[in-house]
Amino acid sequence: MKEARVIQEHKTNYIISDHGQEFVATVRGSFFAKDVLFPKVGDMVLYEELPEDKATIEVVLPRTSVISRKAVGSDAEQVIVTNVDLICIVMGLDGDFNPSRLERYILLAAQSKVRPIIVLNKADQVTSVQDYEEQIKAVAGTIPIHAISALTGEGMNELSEYFTDGVIAVLLGSSGAGKSTITNWLLNDDRQSVAAVRLDDSRGMHTTTSKQMFLLGTGGYLIDTPGMRELGMVDADEEDEHKVFEKIEELSLKCKYTNCDHEKSGGCAVLAECEKDPEFARQVQNFQKIQQERLVKEKKQEEAASRQRKSSRSKFNG
Repeated sequence: MKEARVIQEHKTNYIISDHGQEFVATVRGSFFAKDVLFPKVGDMVLYEELPEDKATIEVVLPRTSVISRKAVGSDAEQVIVTNVDLICIVMGLDGDFNPSRLERYILLAAQSKVRPIIVLNKADQVTSVQDYEEQIKAVAGTIPIHAISALTGEGMNELSEYFTDGVIAVLLGSSGAGKSTITNWLLNDDRQSVAAVRLDDSRGMHTTTSKQMFLLGTGGYLIDTPGMRELGMVDADEEDEHKVFEKIEELSLKCKYTNCDHEKSGGCAVLAECEKDPEFARQVQNFQKIQQERLVKEKKQEEAASRQRKSSRSKFNG
Protein backbone atom coordinates (compact mmCIF):
# COMPACT_ATOMS: atom_id res chain seq x y z
CA MET A 1 0.00 0.00 0.00
CA LYS A 2 1.03 3.59 -0.62
CA GLU A 3 0.93 6.63 1.67
CA ALA A 4 -0.94 9.88 0.98
CA ARG A 5 -2.43 12.87 2.76
CA VAL A 6 -6.15 13.71 2.91
CA ILE A 7 -6.54 17.20 1.40
CA GLN A 8 -10.33 17.37 0.99
CA GLU A 9 -13.25 15.74 2.75
CA HIS A 10 -16.69 15.41 1.20
CA LYS A 11 -19.85 13.58 2.24
CA THR A 12 -19.16 10.43 0.26
CA ASN A 13 -15.49 10.58 -0.66
CA TYR A 14 -12.11 12.19 -0.07
CA ILE A 15 -9.37 13.72 -2.18
CA ILE A 16 -5.95 12.38 -1.24
CA SER A 17 -2.56 13.56 -2.49
CA ASP A 18 0.53 11.42 -2.96
CA HIS A 19 3.37 13.84 -3.76
CA GLY A 20 1.05 15.96 -5.89
CA GLN A 21 -0.82 13.12 -7.58
CA GLU A 22 -4.45 13.30 -6.52
CA PHE A 23 -7.01 10.52 -6.21
CA VAL A 24 -10.73 10.41 -5.43
CA ALA A 25 -10.85 7.99 -2.53
CA THR A 26 -13.44 6.08 -0.52
CA VAL A 27 -12.98 4.05 2.66
CA ARG A 28 -13.13 0.31 3.19
CA GLY A 29 -16.28 -1.10 4.73
CA SER A 30 -14.26 -1.92 7.85
CA PHE A 31 -14.27 1.81 8.71
CA PHE A 32 -17.93 1.51 9.63
CA ALA A 33 -17.08 -0.78 12.53
CA LYS A 34 -17.37 0.63 16.05
CA ASP A 35 -14.63 3.02 17.26
CA VAL A 36 -12.76 3.14 13.92
CA LEU A 37 -11.42 6.60 13.10
CA PHE A 38 -12.63 8.00 9.80
CA PRO A 39 -10.13 10.05 7.76
CA LYS A 40 -10.07 13.82 8.21
CA VAL A 41 -8.31 16.59 6.32
CA GLY A 42 -4.67 16.53 7.38
CA ASP A 43 -4.57 12.77 8.00
CA MET A 44 -1.87 10.57 6.54
CA VAL A 45 -3.40 7.35 5.20
CA LEU A 46 -2.42 4.14 3.51
CA TYR A 47 -4.31 3.54 0.27
CA GLU A 48 -4.73 1.10 -2.56
CA GLU A 49 -4.64 2.66 -6.02
CA LEU A 50 -7.50 1.90 -8.41
CA PRO A 51 -7.99 2.70 -12.13
CA GLU A 52 -9.04 6.17 -13.32
CA ASP A 53 -7.29 8.07 -10.50
CA LYS A 54 -9.42 6.46 -7.81
CA ALA A 55 -8.30 4.84 -4.57
CA THR A 56 -9.45 3.03 -1.46
CA ILE A 57 -8.27 4.22 1.95
CA GLU A 58 -7.18 1.26 4.04
CA VAL A 59 -5.70 2.76 7.22
CA VAL A 60 -5.50 6.11 8.99
CA LEU A 61 -1.97 6.55 10.35
CA PRO A 62 -1.31 7.89 13.89
CA ARG A 63 -2.06 11.60 14.32
CA THR A 64 0.35 14.16 15.75
CA SER A 65 -2.45 16.57 16.69
CA VAL A 66 -6.23 16.68 16.63
CA ILE A 67 -8.41 19.80 16.61
CA SER A 68 -11.97 18.98 17.56
CA ARG A 69 -15.08 20.58 18.98
CA LYS A 70 -18.37 19.45 20.44
CA ALA A 71 -20.81 18.77 17.63
CA VAL A 72 -23.67 21.24 17.36
CA GLY A 73 -26.68 19.94 19.28
CA SER A 74 -24.86 17.06 21.00
CA ASP A 75 -21.85 16.15 23.16
CA ALA A 76 -20.26 14.06 20.40
CA GLU A 77 -16.74 14.95 19.34
CA GLN A 78 -16.43 16.44 15.85
CA VAL A 79 -12.88 16.37 14.48
CA ILE A 80 -12.14 19.51 12.48
CA VAL A 81 -8.63 18.79 11.16
CA THR A 82 -5.57 16.76 12.17
CA ASN A 83 -1.78 16.90 12.07
CA VAL A 84 -1.52 20.70 12.04
CA ASP A 85 1.33 22.75 13.49
CA LEU A 86 -0.34 26.15 13.66
CA ILE A 87 -3.83 27.52 14.30
CA CYS A 88 -4.59 30.90 12.74
CA ILE A 89 -7.57 32.33 14.64
CA VAL A 90 -9.16 34.73 12.15
CA MET A 91 -11.46 37.49 13.40
CA GLY A 92 -12.80 40.40 11.38
CA LEU A 93 -12.53 43.99 12.61
CA ASP A 94 -16.24 44.54 11.96
CA GLY A 95 -19.34 42.94 13.48
CA ASP A 96 -17.36 39.69 13.72
CA PHE A 97 -15.11 41.15 16.47
CA ASN A 98 -15.90 39.20 19.64
CA PRO A 99 -13.35 38.77 22.48
CA SER A 100 -15.47 36.08 24.19
CA ARG A 101 -15.44 33.93 21.06
CA LEU A 102 -11.71 34.56 20.73
CA GLU A 103 -11.21 33.14 24.23
CA ARG A 104 -12.97 29.96 23.13
CA TYR A 105 -10.65 29.61 20.12
CA ILE A 106 -7.62 30.12 22.36
CA LEU A 107 -8.97 27.42 24.68
CA LEU A 108 -9.47 25.17 21.65
CA ALA A 109 -5.79 25.65 20.77
CA ALA A 110 -4.81 24.88 24.38
CA GLN A 111 -6.80 21.64 24.46
CA SER A 112 -5.34 20.66 21.06
CA LYS A 113 -1.77 21.46 22.15
CA VAL A 114 -1.28 23.41 18.91
CA ARG A 115 0.42 26.81 18.71
CA PRO A 116 -2.00 29.67 17.86
CA ILE A 117 -1.69 33.12 16.35
CA ILE A 118 -4.44 35.74 16.17
CA VAL A 119 -5.21 37.29 12.79
CA LEU A 120 -7.30 40.47 12.88
CA ASN A 121 -8.56 40.81 9.31
CA LYS A 122 -10.19 43.81 7.59
CA ALA A 123 -7.77 46.35 9.06
CA ASP A 124 -8.67 48.61 6.12
CA GLN A 125 -12.19 49.03 7.52
CA VAL A 126 -11.28 50.68 10.85
CA THR A 127 -9.64 53.98 11.74
CA SER A 128 -7.64 52.65 14.70
CA VAL A 129 -6.45 49.05 14.65
CA GLN A 130 -4.62 49.78 17.90
CA ASP A 131 -7.89 50.19 19.79
CA TYR A 132 -8.92 46.65 18.84
CA GLU A 133 -5.49 45.23 19.67
CA GLU A 134 -5.64 46.84 23.12
CA GLN A 135 -9.02 45.21 23.76
CA ILE A 136 -7.69 41.71 23.24
CA LYS A 137 -4.18 41.96 24.70
CA ALA A 138 -5.44 40.68 28.05
CA VAL A 139 -7.14 37.83 26.20
CA ALA A 140 -4.20 37.03 23.92
CA GLY A 141 -1.46 36.97 26.54
CA THR A 142 1.76 36.04 24.73
CA ILE A 143 -0.02 34.88 21.56
CA PRO A 144 1.15 36.90 18.52
CA ILE A 145 -1.43 39.32 17.10
CA HIS A 146 -1.37 40.29 13.41
CA ALA A 147 -3.61 43.00 12.00
CA ILE A 148 -4.03 42.49 8.26
CA SER A 149 -6.22 43.23 5.29
CA ALA A 150 -6.42 40.31 2.88
CA LEU A 151 -8.26 42.64 0.52
CA THR A 152 -5.51 45.27 0.25
CA GLY A 153 -2.55 43.05 1.20
CA GLU A 154 -1.71 45.03 4.33
CA GLY A 155 0.29 42.85 6.74
CA MET A 156 0.03 39.79 4.50
CA ASN A 157 3.75 39.49 3.76
CA GLU A 158 4.48 39.26 7.49
CA LEU A 159 1.71 36.69 7.93
CA SER A 160 3.04 34.54 5.08
CA GLU A 161 6.34 34.12 6.97
CA TYR A 162 4.62 31.63 9.28
CA PHE A 163 3.96 29.18 6.44
CA THR A 164 7.49 27.94 5.97
CA ASP A 165 8.50 24.69 4.32
CA GLY A 166 6.48 21.77 5.67
CA VAL A 167 4.42 23.75 8.22
CA ILE A 168 0.72 22.84 8.19
CA ALA A 169 -1.57 25.67 9.30
CA VAL A 170 -5.35 25.89 9.59
CA LEU A 171 -7.56 28.97 9.40
CA LEU A 172 -10.33 28.91 12.02
CA GLY A 173 -12.99 31.55 12.52
CA SER A 174 -16.54 32.59 11.84
CA SER A 175 -18.11 32.66 8.40
CA GLY A 176 -17.38 36.10 6.95
CA ALA A 177 -14.12 36.64 8.85
CA GLY A 178 -12.20 36.48 5.58
CA LYS A 179 -10.51 33.07 5.71
CA SER A 180 -11.05 32.36 2.01
CA THR A 181 -9.83 35.82 1.02
CA ILE A 182 -6.67 35.18 3.04
CA THR A 183 -6.28 31.80 1.32
CA ASN A 184 -6.64 33.37 -2.13
CA TRP A 185 -4.03 36.04 -1.33
CA LEU A 186 -1.51 33.45 -0.10
CA LEU A 187 -2.14 31.30 -3.18
CA ASN A 188 -2.03 34.36 -5.47
CA ASP A 189 -5.08 32.85 -7.13
CA ASP A 190 -8.86 33.09 -6.66
CA ARG A 191 -9.23 29.42 -5.76
CA GLN A 192 -11.80 29.92 -3.01
CA SER A 193 -15.21 31.52 -3.50
CA VAL A 194 -15.86 34.68 -1.49
CA ALA A 195 -19.02 36.70 -0.92
CA ALA A 196 -20.08 39.91 0.79
CA VAL A 197 -21.10 39.72 4.46
CA ARG A 198 -24.45 40.78 5.87
CA LEU A 199 -24.53 44.42 6.88
CA ASP A 200 -26.30 43.88 10.21
CA ASP A 201 -23.85 41.43 11.80
CA SER A 202 -20.97 41.03 9.28
CA ARG A 203 -21.63 37.29 9.02
CA GLY A 204 -20.77 35.47 5.81
CA MET A 205 -22.84 33.14 3.66
CA HIS A 206 -20.77 29.93 4.11
CA THR A 207 -19.07 30.20 0.73
CA THR A 208 -16.56 27.59 1.94
CA THR A 209 -18.56 24.40 2.41
CA SER A 210 -15.77 21.86 2.94
CA LYS A 211 -12.29 21.75 4.43
CA GLN A 212 -9.49 21.90 1.89
CA MET A 213 -5.70 21.84 2.12
CA PHE A 214 -3.52 23.89 -0.24
CA LEU A 215 0.22 23.84 -0.93
CA LEU A 216 1.60 27.38 -0.74
CA GLY A 217 4.49 28.86 -2.68
CA THR A 218 6.40 29.14 0.61
CA GLY A 219 6.44 25.35 0.91
CA GLY A 220 3.93 25.33 3.74
CA TYR A 221 0.37 24.03 3.71
CA LEU A 222 -2.82 25.90 4.52
CA ILE A 223 -6.23 24.43 5.40
CA ASP A 224 -9.27 26.62 4.80
CA THR A 225 -12.36 25.65 6.79
CA PRO A 226 -16.05 26.57 6.78
CA GLY A 227 -17.10 29.15 9.37
CA MET A 228 -18.13 27.90 12.80
CA ARG A 229 -21.07 29.58 14.51
CA GLU A 230 -20.74 27.50 17.68
CA LEU A 231 -17.59 26.32 19.42
CA GLY A 232 -18.25 23.84 22.22
CA MET A 233 -15.19 22.48 24.02
CA VAL A 234 -14.47 18.75 23.96
CA ASP A 235 -11.41 18.05 26.12
CA ALA A 236 -10.82 21.37 27.84
CA ASP A 237 -10.01 20.88 31.53
CA GLU A 238 -9.47 23.20 34.47
CA GLU A 239 -5.74 23.47 33.77
CA ASP A 240 -6.39 24.66 30.19
CA GLU A 241 -9.03 27.11 31.42
CA HIS A 242 -6.68 28.59 34.01
CA LYS A 243 -3.95 29.05 31.40
CA VAL A 244 -6.30 30.98 29.12
CA PHE A 245 -7.92 32.96 31.92
CA GLU A 246 -4.67 33.58 33.78
CA LYS A 247 -5.65 36.90 35.38
CA ILE A 248 -8.72 35.33 36.98
CA GLU A 249 -6.55 32.56 38.42
CA GLU A 250 -4.05 35.08 39.83
CA LEU A 251 -6.75 37.18 41.48
CA SER A 252 -8.44 34.08 42.88
CA LEU A 253 -5.41 33.59 45.11
CA LYS A 254 -6.18 36.95 46.75
CA CYS A 255 -9.81 36.13 47.58
CA LYS A 256 -10.71 35.94 51.27
CA TYR A 257 -12.05 32.38 50.94
CA THR A 258 -10.20 29.58 49.15
CA ASN A 259 -13.47 28.19 47.75
CA CYS A 260 -14.71 31.57 46.51
CA ASP A 261 -17.27 31.24 43.72
CA HIS A 262 -16.56 34.76 42.35
CA GLU A 263 -20.27 35.46 42.26
CA LYS A 264 -21.32 36.81 45.66
CA SER A 265 -18.70 35.80 48.20
CA GLY A 266 -17.44 38.55 50.51
CA GLY A 267 -13.82 39.53 50.10
CA CYS A 268 -13.71 38.38 46.46
CA ALA A 269 -10.75 39.96 44.66
CA VAL A 270 -12.20 38.91 41.29
CA LEU A 271 -15.50 40.75 41.86
CA ALA A 272 -13.61 43.80 43.12
CA GLU A 273 -11.68 43.93 39.86
CA CYS A 274 -14.90 43.43 37.85
CA GLU A 275 -16.32 46.60 39.38
CA LYS A 276 -13.30 48.56 38.17
CA ASP A 277 -12.84 46.94 34.74
CA PRO A 278 -15.87 46.15 32.50
CA GLU A 279 -13.70 44.19 30.06
CA PHE A 280 -12.47 41.97 32.89
CA ALA A 281 -16.08 41.51 34.04
CA ARG A 282 -16.92 40.25 30.53
CA GLN A 283 -13.99 37.84 30.70
CA VAL A 284 -15.13 36.48 34.08
CA GLN A 285 -18.66 35.96 32.75
CA ASN A 286 -17.31 34.03 29.75
CA PHE A 287 -15.00 31.99 32.00
CA GLN A 288 -17.91 30.99 34.23
CA LYS A 289 -20.03 30.04 31.22
CA ILE A 290 -17.28 27.78 29.82
CA GLN A 291 -16.77 26.23 33.27
CA GLN A 292 -20.48 25.49 33.55
CA GLU A 293 -20.47 23.81 30.10
CA ARG A 294 -17.56 21.62 31.20
CA LEU A 295 -19.27 20.65 34.47
CA VAL A 296 -22.51 19.75 32.67
CA LYS A 297 -20.57 17.59 30.22
CA GLU A 298 -18.65 15.86 33.04
CA LYS A 299 -21.92 15.15 34.84
CA LYS A 300 -23.41 13.60 31.69
CA GLN A 301 -20.30 11.45 31.25
CA GLU A 302 -20.50 10.26 34.87
CA GLU A 303 -24.19 9.40 34.47
CA ALA A 304 -23.48 7.49 31.25
CA ALA A 305 -20.64 5.58 32.92
CA SER A 306 -22.90 4.76 35.86
CA ARG A 307 -25.60 3.42 33.54
CA GLN A 308 -22.99 1.33 31.74
CA ARG A 309 -21.75 -0.17 35.02
CA LYS A 310 -25.30 -1.00 36.09
CA SER A 311 -26.00 -2.61 32.74
CA SER A 312 -22.82 -4.69 32.95
CA ARG A 313 -23.65 -5.87 36.48
CA SER A 314 -27.18 -6.75 35.39
CA LYS A 315 -25.89 -8.87 32.50
CA PHE A 316 -23.33 -10.57 34.76
CA ASN A 317 -25.90 -11.37 37.47
CA GLY A 318 -28.37 -12.59 34.87
